[in-house]
Amino acid sequence: MKGVVYLGESEVEVREFDQPEPGPGQVVIESKIGGLCGSDLHKYHSSREWASEREGMISGHEPTGVVAEVGQGVTNVKVGDRVTVYHRTGCGHCPDCYSGMPAHCQIAGGAFGRTQDGSHADFMLSEARYCLPLPDAISFEVGTQLACTAGTSFSAISKVSAHAGEPVLVFGLGPVGLTAYLYALGMGYDAIGVDIHPYRIDLANRIGSGTVIDASTDDPVSAVNDLTKGKGVRGVVECSGSDAARSQAGSVAGRGATLVYVGSGKPEFSANVGWLIGKGITIKGNSVYSYTDYYAAVEFLQTHDIPLDDIVTHRFKIEDAVEAFNTFDAGDTGKVVFEW
Repeated sequence: MKGVVYLGESEVEVREFDQPEPGPGQVVIESKIGGLCGSDLHKYHSSREWASEREGMISGHEPTGVVAEVGQGVTNVKVGDRVTVYHRTGCGHCPDCYSGMPAHCQIAGGAFGRTQDGSHADFMLSEARYCLPLPDAISFEVGTQLACTAGTSFSAISKVSAHAGEPVLVFGLGPVGLTAYLYALGMGYDAIGVDIHPYRIDLANRIGSGTVIDASTDDPVSAVNDLTKGKGVRGVVECSGSDAARSQAGSVAGRGATLVYVGSGKPEFSANVGWLIGKGITIKGNSVYSYTDYYAAVEFLQTHDIPLDDIVTHRFKIEDAVEAFNTFDAGDTGKVVFEW
């Protein structure tokens, strides 16, 4: 089978691998759609040394597919089931793993495509406990987003303490931020998106019905003050990771607002404690999602018309992985996926 490996310094390579065989408690998944994530680009730009430490490890962590084989003792899925896979791994025995949040495991935490073979291959090997059912009503294109980006953004937007009709702002309209923006619209919020990239701004305007601010030409704080008549927004989901957006999040927040920080950037940033106290603002962090978040997102998507399929703008075959990574890295894309 074909699979993709990182070489470091913005290079990947397609190689031939033996098809995996499931051991006890494991499954083999035949790939249908597999996404590229922003965190894949971090690994793509990694050093040669980082890549050499993972020599031969298959990239990717946003799989969807059909169970092709099951190992001994597997009871939660069967051959033919449509699934995605929770992309973070854990020990399987600690309180975090038992509660459906292996991403918080402090005993044996890892991730597909970073600490073990991932999803950018014709077939993927996984522990059965990480398989999440994908209903027939959810496309593989949406499923690959739920595996990471759309699962994470649903968790983030669910942390916002706003009511229907109130303004909620999303900084950064990449795959995570754009799904958060669309969820916000579906939840009945007065959604506002902010970005500086022309392609992302155009895509958000085409598939969403909220307000999109071009921060390259307009000051987001002034624009939000105008839109809200100086009251500010009730919730902010910061997905860009930029210093400017992190600081502006507090400036646009209204009284009692919730700020949810998702985008990775510099580990520190400055905040005005005065507006935290004076406005009664709550700050929350959100890195991934829980199993509970996943099932809630699947239910929400089956009962609301959220155009996540339209976020997928570029499709590639696995043998064209070099072009796929180059295209995604260039920036003029929505969601980029491999398809089989």
